Amino acid sequence: MATRKTKAQATDRTRDLEIALEEERSLSSARNTLLETNIKELNDVYVALNEKLKALRDREERIKGFEAQLVRANKLSSLGELAGSIAHEIKNPLIAIQGFAKRILRTEGIGKVGRYAALIDQEAGRLSNVLARLLDFSRMDEPKSEECDLHDVVDDTVLFMEHHLTRFKNVSVEVRRSQEPVMVRIDRIHIQQALINLINNAAQSMPDGGIIRISSGTQDGLGFITVADEGSGIDEEILGRIFEPFFTTKPKGEGTGLGLSLSKRLLEANNGSIDVETTPGQGSTFRMLLPLTKTA
Repeated sequence: MATRKTKAQATDRTRDLEIALEEERSLSSARNTLLETNIKELNDVYVALNEKLKALRDREERIKGFEAQLVRANKLSSLGELAGSIAHEIKNPLIAIQGFAKRILRTEGIGKVGRYAALIDQEAGRLSNVLARLLDFSRMDEPKSEECDLHDVVDDTVLFMEHHLTRFKNVSVEVRRSQEPVMVRIDRIHIQQALINLINNAAQSMPDGGIIRISSGTQDGLGFITVADEGSGIDEEILGRIFEPFFTTKPKGEGTGLGLSLSKRLLEANNGSIDVETTPGQGSTFRMLLPLTKTA
């Protein structure tokens, strides 16, 4: 009797195990089916993401193409603005030269002839200056380096500009210099030309007059020349463009937009740099930085 009962219990346990095993198989099959479904969905998502990534890359390439076209268009636009500006600069002196030449032909008095000849020489000089600035920008000569003191460069340039600045209303110059010499190895003419451009810009930024403050000295192991004006400053939206070739905020015919870009190239040709600090309504300070001469 006990043996029969034991066998029945064993049979029940076997059946329970078989049922549990079947349930586990069914659950495992369901898990596998779910896993396969998830893998398929993930694969579909991966494929979709790859397609979107490819579309984004294609779009980026198209954008780069558009940007390149825009750059070319901007260059053409700049060249057009330059051509218009130069045409205006050259046209007026040419008209004056032609007019005075015709007057000379009709003039008998030697005094007037001399005056007309002087005016012709003046207008021809304007033409020469415009063309020289263009040539300076397009063809940068190799620097002819010499060791010199930046203080001397400032003094000579200010002396040279003294008469030129008299054509600006109520504009004066103050020069401050450190006590120690600032020895650098540069092309003196390059740096003087850059400084002349900065002084001219400073004077033009102050139509009602003001003080141009020029300083020279050393800072952080570099020699510097700063040119500060009391003008209206530079608007933030154009600050990043002021060193671009042909960019100018001056009225048409009053500038070709080559001064600052030429100054930047001159400084870089001498292993230097130029930067600007400006406050709208209070003025701007341009700073030229140059490596000091290495001492033994």
